[in-house]
Amino acid sequence: MPVLASAAGGIRLSWMKLSNLRAALNARPFRPFELRVDEETIPVRHPEQVFLAEQKTTAIIDGGNRIHIFDVAAISKLALLRRNSSKGA
Repeated sequence: MPVLASAAGGIRLSWMKLSNLRAALNARPFRPFELRVDEETIPVRHPEQVFLAEQKTTAIIDGGNRIHIFDVAAISKLALLRRNSSKGA
C-alpha cells in the first residue's frame, strides 16, 4: 500500500520515489544522477553519498561536503546525468 505524504505541490506517493531512488542507487554499473529538492539540484556521483533513514528521510553529502537532509517525498525529480557531464560536484 503506498504511503501518502503531504507536500507543497499536493499529495505525492513517497513509496514510488523511494523505489526510484533505490533503483538508481543500486544500478550496476552505477550511473550518476541528480535530485531536485525544493528548487535545489543535488548531484549524486556515487551511491555512498546517500543515506536512507527509516525509509523516508534521506541525507546526501555532496562534492563540497555539504549535508542535505530531506524527506523522500520532497524529491520532485530524479534524472540520470549524461556520461560526459562536466558539472562540478
